Amino acid sequence: MALYLRLLKFLAPYWFKLVLAVVCMVIFAVSNGLMAYLIGPAIKLLFDKEKNPAGYTLPVDLTAIFSTQNMQVLLPLAIIVVAVIRGLSSYGNTYYMGYVGQRVIADLRKTLYTHILELPYEFFVKNPAGGLTSRLTNDINLLEKATADTLIHAFKQGLSVVVLAVIILMMDWQLALIGGIVFPLAIYPAMRFGKKIKNISRKGQGTLGDMASIIYEALKGIRVVKGFGMKDYETKRFDQENERFARYRTRAIKIRGISSPFMETFAAVSFALTIWYASYRISAGTLTPEAFITFFAAIVMLYQPVRVLNGVYLNLQQGLGSAQRIFEILDTPTEAIKDGTKLCTGVEEGIEFRNVSFSYGEKEVLKNINLSVKKGERIAIVGSSGVGKSTLVNLIPRFYDVTEGAILIDGVDIREFTLESLRSQISIISQDVVLFNDTVRNNIAYGRPEISEEEVIRAAISANAHQFIQELPQGYDTVIGEGGIRLSGGQRQRLSIARAILKDAPILIMDEATSSLDAESERAVQEGLKNLMKGRTTFIIAHRFSTIKDATRIVVLSGGTIVEVGSHDELMQKSGEYRRLYSLQFQG
Repeated sequence: MALYLRLLKFLAPYWFKLVLAVVCMVIFAVSNGLMAYLIGPAIKLLFDKEKNPAGYTLPVDLTAIFSTQNMQVLLPLAIIVVAVIRGLSSYGNTYYMGYVGQRVIADLRKTLYTHILELPYEFFVKNPAGGLTSRLTNDINLLEKATADTLIHAFKQGLSVVVLAVIILMMDWQLALIGGIVFPLAIYPAMRFGKKIKNISRKGQGTLGDMASIIYEALKGIRVVKGFGMKDYETKRFDQENERFARYRTRAIKIRGISSPFMETFAAVSFALTIWYASYRISAGTLTPEAFITFFAAIVMLYQPVRVLNGVYLNLQQGLGSAQRIFEILDTPTEAIKDGTKLCTGVEEGIEFRNVSFSYGEKEVLKNINLSVKKGERIAIVGSSGVGKSTLVNLIPRFYDVTEGAILIDGVDIREFTLESLRSQISIISQDVVLFNDTVRNNIAYGRPEISEEEVIRAAISANAHQFIQELPQGYDTVIGEGGIRLSGGQRQRLSIARAILKDAPILIMDEATSSLDAESERAVQEGLKNLMKGRTTFIIAHRFSTIKDATRIVVLSGGTIVEVGSHDELMQKSGEYRRLYSLQFQG
C-alpha cells in the first residue's frame, strides 16, 4: 500500500487531466452498460408479442413508450449513437490517462536521476554505474508499462464492471447472484499470483542490473578484455546473469500462464451455473428465453473487463517490483555532508590540515594529519599503495568529511562553506579522464556554454592541445566518442587539462595524472600541467618520482600518518621512507 501511495503523489500536478480522464471513464462505463441494456429492447422488437405471449419486460420498457414502427428506427439509431459515445469516451480516457501516466513516469525518472547525482561519493564506490543505469532505464520502463496500463485500464474496466453488475442485478438479481457467486473465489489466487510476480520481477530486475554492469564494464574496458584474451571469461560472466534473468522471466510467464486457466475455469463455472439456473427458471415459466439471452450477453460483456483487470493486476505487481528498486535509491540519503552558509571565493593565505583523522567505518585510514600549505605551493604526496594519499586529497572537496579535526581555507573550516562554492574553487585532474561523447569544444567548456571560442582555444593552447585538435577531422567540432575513445591517452589528458585551465580554480588536485601515459605523451602533458599549476595551490599524487622533483614540498605518508616533509634533495639526504621508495623505483 505504501508503494501505491508514493506513486500516487506524482499524480497531484496533473489533477485536471486526471479529472477529464475520470469523466471519460464514467461516460464509457455508462455507455458500455447502456449498450448491454439496449439488447433487451432489440430482442423484444425481434420477438413480437403476438408470436411470444410470455413477452419480456425491462425496468424501463422502451417498446412500451414508443410504437413498434418508431422503435424500428430509434433503436438502431440509439445503438449507433451509444457506440459513438462509447468510442469517443474510450479515446478520451486512453489519451488523458496515457498523458498523465507518461508525465508521472517522466517526473519519476527526473526525480531519480537528480537524486542519484546528489548521492554521496561513497555510494558510487559501492554501486556500479551499470546497475544504476539499469534502474533509470529498465526499471523505469517496466514501471512505465505497468503504470500506464493500470491508469488506462484499471479505472475504465473497473467502472465498466460496476455499471454492468448494476444492470445485471436490475435485470434479474437472483440470476445475477448465481452467475457471480464464483467470482469472489478468484480474488485469492489472483492475489497470490500477483505477490509472486512482484517478487520475481524485483529479483529479475536486480539480475538485469548486474547484467548491465557486466556489459558496461566489458565494453568500457574492451582493450583490456581483448589484450588479456578474456573474451571467454567475460562471455561466461554475462551468460550466468543472462541465464538467471531468463529463468526469472520464465517463472513469471509460468505464473501468468497458470492465472489464465484459473480465470477461464471460474468463468466457465459461472456460465455453467447461470445456464443451469436459467434452464430451471425457463422450465418453470418465470424467465423467457429472450430475457436470458439479454442477461447472458451482459454476463459475457462483464467477463471481458474482469479478465482485463486480472492481467492489469499482474502487470501492476510486476511494476511494483521495479518501483521497490527505484524507491530504494530514492530512500538512500543524499550527501550526509551538511552544507555550510559561507561562500568560498578562493585562497588568499593557504590551506591547513589540523589534527585530521578519517575512517572508513571502523577502519582508520588517516590519523592526526597536520599540514599547512601556503597559497601557490605545490605539495606532492607520496607513499606506498593504500596509505591514504587519494583519501587525503578527497577530503578537500568534501567527497568525504573528516572524522576528527578540520581542514581550513584562510582560517575558515571548509564545512562552513556551501558545497557548491567550495567545489567551484577546486579542479581535479586524475588518471581516469572523464570525457563525454560530444565535441572537443563542448568537452573543454563543459557546463559553461557561454564561454567564447577564443577562450576555449586559449585554454587548449595552454594545455598543449591546440595542435592535435586542429589535425582532427572537424577540429574543435569533432565528436570524440564515449570517454574520448577516438583520442589517445595523452590527448584525452590534455583536453582535461584544458578544461581545468578554463575553470580557473585556485586549488588544483592532480591524482596520478600521468601514470598511464608513455614517456612521449607524458612530456606533452607535463607542458600543459606546468601552465595549469602556475599561481595555483596544487596537491600532486604521483608514483613516478620524476614528476614531483619540482614540488615545493613532498609529504610522505606511511601507516596513515605523515612521517616526512621536505624537498626532494632534503629527503634524499635522509635514510627515511622517501629515500626507500625512491630507491625501489629506480633500482637496477
